[in-house]
Amino acid sequence: MEALLEADEKAIDDPPLNPDGARDPLWLRWAKFASIVLLPAFVLGVTFVFASYFTQYSGRNYTDRSRAERFVQRDTWEGMQWRFLEGVCLGGGLGLIYVGRCIVRRSDP
Repeated sequence: MEALLEADEKAIDDPPLNPDGARDPLWLRWAKFASIVLLPAFVLGVTFVFASYFTQYSGRNYTDRSRAERFVQRDTWEGMQWRFLEGVCLGGGLGLIYVGRCIVRRSDP
């Protein structure tokens, strides 16, 4: 049992960063930032905007589809912008939590 717990602890620990090693180029660091924070923010923003539109046609039952159809009929441009902003904040927040975890654990994302 102790060997299993020890193997589990080794698997969880990240290898330490090599301070003498070369850093990634600047463009690669920004690409990592975009893929970890900006990409999920954009994807969740678009998903929040069009969730009712997708549910209108692919809902599981009549009640879900009719509720989504009524929501789409009353939808406004400001409402879409607000839902996009909510999705961007959620996606960006999740990405920033991951980046913060990497900074605290001193591991490279």
